[in-house]
Amino acid sequence: MWIALEGVDTSGKSTQIALLQRVFKEAIYTQEPGGTPLGVTLRHSALHSALSPSARFLLFLADRALHLEEVIKPNAHKLIFSDRCLISGLAYAPYSLQESLELHRTHQLDYVPDAVFFLSLKRAELIQRLRAKSTDCIESQGVDFLLHTQARMLEACALLDIEPYILEAGQSEQAIHSQILEHLHALSAL
Repeated sequence: MWIALEGVDTSGKSTQIALLQRVFKEAIYTQEPGGTPLGVTLRHSALHSALSPSARFLLFLADRALHLEEVIKPNAHKLIFSDRCLISGLAYAPYSLQESLELHRTHQLDYVPDAVFFLSLKRAELIQRLRAKSTDCIESQGVDFLLHTQARMLEACALLDIEPYILEAGQSEQAIHSQILEHLHALSAL
């Protein structure tokens, strides 16, 4: 079973992945972008280089192709937790959601997780979190960009016929973790 955690930058996905690692020790843990050795390089280039939005999108597309072939598909029989998936790929793209989805479909990269936990941030919480860290080239586009991207993520879920389990990311880390565990157990697949 493939479980993805989604949300904009600073929403707490990585924190929740770390908490899940304590509970599901045998699971596979990965991320997009950067879930493969080459993907780490692609991620760094995409997030820390002066690239056009189209060039950045193509690097992320290449990363997704590697990630699906090297991590997700070979481990489909195992429990996989991923920090991001196709939802982010569509939402952060410099194209309409439909155009971006067609590009993914053309390359057979429209593979979706079995379940999605969506960490949703309110404006005030996002501002506070961004102030507390150094930002990469995506985060530095600001609060309005990230809130717009968050809305596009939910639109992408609808386009992909995914019903995410939405969690308010402003809660405590432990409260969010408990809700994730409760929902995972309700899936009756673990």
